[in-house]
Amino acid sequence: MARPTTSGGPAGTDTAGKGQVLDREAILGSALELVDEVGLAGLNMRALAQRLGVGTMSLYHHVPNKDALLDGIVEALLGGIEIPAADAGSWDERALLMARSLRAVALCHPHCVPLMVTRPFATGDALRPCEAAFDVLAEAGLSTEQALIAFRTIVAYVLGFVMMESAGFFGGVGPGRDPDELLELGLPRLAAMVPHLEGRDINADFDAGLRIVEVGSLAALAQMAQAPRQR
Repeated sequence: MARPTTSGGPAGTDTAGKGQVLDREAILGSALELVDEVGLAGLNMRALAQRLGVGTMSLYHHVPNKDALLDGIVEALLGGIEIPAADAGSWDERALLMARSLRAVALCHPHCVPLMVTRPFATGDALRPCEAAFDVLAEAGLSTEQALIAFRTIVAYVLGFVMMESAGFFGGVGPGRDPDELLELGLPRLAAMVPHLEGRDINADFDAGLRIVEVGSLAALAQMAQAPRQR
Protein backbone atom coordinates (compact mmCIF):
# COMPACT_ATOMS: atom_id res chain seq x y z
CA MET A 1 0.00 0.00 0.00
CA ALA A 2 1.34 3.44 -0.86
CA ARG A 3 2.07 5.73 2.04
CA PRO A 4 -0.41 8.59 2.39
CA THR A 5 0.93 11.90 1.17
CA THR A 6 0.73 15.33 2.76
CA SER A 7 0.77 18.80 1.26
CA GLY A 8 0.32 17.41 -2.23
CA GLY A 9 3.65 15.55 -2.41
CA PRO A 10 4.15 12.57 -4.70
CA ALA A 11 3.08 9.11 -3.59
CA GLY A 12 5.44 7.55 -1.05
CA THR A 13 6.83 10.93 -0.05
CA ASP A 14 5.87 13.10 2.90
CA THR A 15 6.35 16.81 2.56
CA ALA A 16 6.00 19.40 5.26
CA GLY A 17 5.12 23.04 4.92
CA LYS A 18 7.08 25.11 2.38
CA GLY A 19 8.02 21.95 0.50
CA GLN A 20 10.27 20.60 3.23
CA VAL A 21 10.72 16.84 3.05
CA LEU A 22 9.18 15.21 6.09
CA ASP A 23 11.54 12.61 7.51
CA ARG A 24 12.73 11.59 10.95
CA GLU A 25 15.55 14.13 10.96
CA ALA A 26 13.21 17.00 10.09
CA ILE A 27 10.73 15.89 12.77
CA LEU A 28 13.40 15.69 15.47
CA GLY A 29 14.83 19.06 14.48
CA SER A 30 11.41 20.71 14.69
CA ALA A 31 10.66 18.95 17.97
CA LEU A 32 13.90 20.30 19.43
CA GLU A 33 13.04 23.81 18.25
CA LEU A 34 9.57 23.50 19.76
CA VAL A 35 10.94 22.43 23.15
CA ASP A 36 13.46 25.29 23.04
CA GLU A 37 10.59 27.73 22.55
CA VAL A 38 7.84 26.40 24.81
CA GLY A 39 9.46 23.78 27.05
CA LEU A 40 8.80 20.08 27.34
CA ALA A 41 5.25 20.65 28.60
CA GLY A 42 4.37 22.18 25.24
CA LEU A 43 5.63 19.25 23.19
CA ASN A 44 2.94 17.02 21.76
CA MET A 45 2.26 15.42 18.42
CA ARG A 46 -0.46 17.90 17.46
CA ALA A 47 1.69 20.95 18.17
CA LEU A 48 4.61 19.40 16.32
CA ALA A 49 2.45 18.55 13.32
CA GLN A 50 1.12 22.10 13.19
CA ARG A 51 4.67 23.44 13.29
CA LEU A 52 5.63 21.23 10.36
CA GLY A 53 2.44 21.98 8.44
CA VAL A 54 1.32 18.36 8.21
CA GLY A 55 -1.40 16.14 9.61
CA THR A 56 -0.68 14.53 12.94
CA MET A 57 -0.89 11.02 11.52
CA SER A 58 1.96 11.80 9.12
CA LEU A 59 4.36 11.95 12.05
CA TYR A 60 3.66 8.35 13.01
CA HIS A 61 5.24 7.10 9.78
CA HIS A 62 8.58 8.24 11.21
CA VAL A 63 8.18 8.21 15.03
CA PRO A 64 5.75 5.56 16.31
CA ASN A 65 4.89 7.33 19.57
CA LYS A 66 5.89 10.15 21.88
CA ASP A 67 8.43 7.99 23.70
CA ALA A 68 10.23 7.41 20.41
CA LEU A 69 10.09 11.15 19.79
CA LEU A 70 11.66 11.92 23.17
CA ASP A 71 14.35 9.29 22.63
CA GLY A 72 15.03 10.83 19.23
CA ILE A 73 15.47 14.28 20.77
CA VAL A 74 18.05 12.83 23.17
CA GLU A 75 19.77 11.23 20.19
CA ALA A 76 19.83 14.57 18.37
CA LEU A 77 21.28 16.31 21.43
CA LEU A 78 24.01 13.74 22.00
CA GLY A 79 24.80 13.80 18.30
CA GLY A 80 25.87 17.40 18.76
CA ILE A 81 28.66 16.46 21.17
CA GLU A 82 32.13 16.86 19.71
CA ILE A 83 34.09 13.61 19.82
CA PRO A 84 37.79 14.42 19.59
CA ALA A 85 40.11 12.26 17.53
CA ALA A 86 42.37 9.83 19.37
CA ASP A 87 45.40 12.01 18.55
CA ALA A 88 43.74 15.25 19.69
CA GLY A 89 45.59 15.28 23.01
CA SER A 90 46.01 13.30 26.19
CA TRP A 91 43.05 11.41 27.61
CA ASP A 92 42.29 14.14 30.15
CA GLU A 93 42.44 16.86 27.48
CA ARG A 94 39.98 14.91 25.35
CA ALA A 95 37.76 14.30 28.38
CA LEU A 96 37.70 18.06 28.97
CA LEU A 97 36.79 18.71 25.33
CA MET A 98 33.88 16.29 25.49
CA ALA A 99 32.66 17.70 28.81
CA ARG A 100 32.81 21.23 27.44
CA SER A 101 30.92 20.12 24.35
CA LEU A 102 28.22 18.43 26.44
CA ARG A 103 27.84 21.63 28.45
CA ALA A 104 27.60 23.70 25.25
CA VAL A 105 24.87 21.45 23.85
CA ALA A 106 22.95 21.53 27.12
CA LEU A 107 23.26 25.32 27.39
CA CYS A 108 21.84 25.69 23.88
CA HIS A 109 18.84 23.55 24.86
CA PRO A 110 18.31 23.99 28.63
CA HIS A 111 14.67 22.84 28.47
CA CYS A 112 15.94 19.48 27.20
CA VAL A 113 18.33 18.79 30.08
CA PRO A 114 15.62 16.92 32.04
CA LEU A 115 15.31 14.57 29.07
CA MET A 116 19.03 13.89 29.13
CA VAL A 117 18.88 12.83 32.77
CA THR A 118 15.63 10.86 32.65
CA ARG A 119 15.44 9.18 29.24
CA PRO A 120 17.46 6.07 28.41
CA PHE A 121 20.01 6.40 25.65
CA ALA A 122 17.98 4.12 23.44
CA THR A 123 19.52 4.38 19.98
CA GLY A 124 22.90 3.51 18.53
CA ASP A 125 23.56 7.14 17.60
CA ALA A 126 22.79 8.23 21.15
CA LEU A 127 25.22 5.67 22.55
CA ARG A 128 28.20 6.57 20.36
CA PRO A 129 29.33 9.55 22.50
CA CYS A 130 29.13 7.25 25.53
CA GLU A 131 31.35 4.71 23.79
CA ALA A 132 33.85 7.48 23.00
CA ALA A 133 33.82 8.62 26.63
CA PHE A 134 34.47 5.08 27.84
CA ASP A 135 37.38 4.82 25.40
CA VAL A 136 38.90 7.90 27.04
CA LEU A 137 38.33 6.54 30.55
CA ALA A 138 39.84 3.18 29.59
CA GLU A 139 42.90 5.05 28.36
CA ALA A 140 43.10 6.60 31.84
CA GLY A 141 43.58 3.09 33.18
CA LEU A 142 40.14 2.55 34.67
CA SER A 143 38.46 -0.82 34.79
CA THR A 144 35.04 -1.19 33.19
CA GLU A 145 33.29 -0.77 36.54
CA GLN A 146 35.45 2.20 37.52
CA ALA A 147 34.81 3.84 34.15
CA LEU A 148 31.06 3.51 34.70
CA ILE A 149 31.29 5.25 38.08
CA ALA A 150 33.55 8.01 36.72
CA PHE A 151 31.30 8.52 33.68
CA ARG A 152 28.20 8.94 35.80
CA THR A 153 30.00 11.32 38.16
CA ILE A 154 31.32 13.54 35.38
CA VAL A 155 28.02 13.66 33.47
CA ALA A 156 26.16 14.47 36.69
CA TYR A 157 28.56 17.34 37.33
CA VAL A 158 28.20 18.75 33.81
CA LEU A 159 24.42 18.58 33.63
CA GLY A 160 23.97 19.73 37.23
CA PHE A 161 26.24 22.69 36.53
CA VAL A 162 24.21 23.58 33.44
CA MET A 163 20.90 23.37 35.31
CA MET A 164 22.18 25.72 38.01
CA GLU A 165 23.85 27.99 35.46
CA SER A 166 20.70 28.23 33.33
CA ALA A 167 18.58 28.99 36.38
CA GLY A 168 20.87 31.86 37.38
CA PHE A 169 21.94 30.20 40.61
CA PHE A 170 25.57 31.27 40.30
CA GLY A 171 24.53 34.89 40.19
CA GLY A 172 22.12 34.63 43.09
CA VAL A 173 24.33 33.71 46.02
CA GLY A 174 26.35 36.61 47.28
CA PRO A 175 26.81 39.16 44.45
CA GLY A 176 25.56 42.59 45.43
CA ARG A 177 25.44 41.70 49.13
CA ASP A 178 27.03 43.97 51.71
CA PRO A 179 29.79 42.05 53.53
CA ASP A 180 29.05 43.98 56.73
CA GLU A 181 25.42 42.89 56.53
CA LEU A 182 26.51 39.28 56.20
CA LEU A 183 28.82 39.67 59.17
CA GLU A 184 25.94 41.01 61.22
CA LEU A 185 23.97 37.92 60.24
CA GLY A 186 26.77 35.75 61.57
CA LEU A 187 27.94 34.61 58.12
CA PRO A 188 31.65 35.42 58.05
CA ARG A 189 32.54 32.86 55.38
CA LEU A 190 30.04 34.36 52.95
CA ALA A 191 31.16 37.88 53.84
CA ALA A 192 34.74 36.99 52.95
CA MET A 193 33.58 35.43 49.70
CA VAL A 194 31.65 38.43 48.35
CA PRO A 195 34.67 40.04 46.57
CA HIS A 196 35.26 36.76 44.75
CA LEU A 197 31.69 36.45 43.51
CA GLU A 198 31.63 39.50 41.28
CA GLY A 199 32.55 39.16 37.61
CA ARG A 200 33.21 35.44 37.71
CA ASP A 201 34.50 33.69 34.58
CA ILE A 202 31.91 30.93 34.52
CA ASN A 203 33.81 28.97 31.87
CA ALA A 204 36.97 28.94 33.98
CA ASP A 205 34.93 27.95 37.02
CA PHE A 206 33.41 25.07 35.06
CA ASP A 207 36.83 23.82 33.97
CA ALA A 208 38.19 24.09 37.51
CA GLY A 209 35.23 22.25 38.96
CA LEU A 210 35.50 19.53 36.33
CA ARG A 211 39.16 19.10 37.17
CA ILE A 212 38.26 18.66 40.85
CA VAL A 213 35.59 16.10 39.98
CA GLU A 214 37.85 14.27 37.54
CA VAL A 215 40.92 14.08 39.77
CA GLY A 216 38.88 13.42 42.89
CA SER A 217 36.89 10.63 41.31
CA LEU A 218 40.00 8.93 39.93
CA ALA A 219 41.72 9.12 43.33
CA ALA A 220 38.64 7.76 45.07
CA LEU A 221 38.33 4.93 42.56
CA ALA A 222 41.98 4.00 43.07
CA GLN A 223 41.40 3.79 46.82
CA MET A 224 38.27 1.70 46.26
CA ALA A 225 40.19 -0.69 44.04
CA GLN A 226 42.84 -1.22 46.72
CA ALA A 227 40.37 -1.64 49.59
CA PRO A 228 38.72 -5.03 50.21
CA ARG A 229 35.24 -5.20 48.71
CA GLN A 230 32.40 -5.36 51.22
CA ARG A 231 29.32 -7.16 50.10
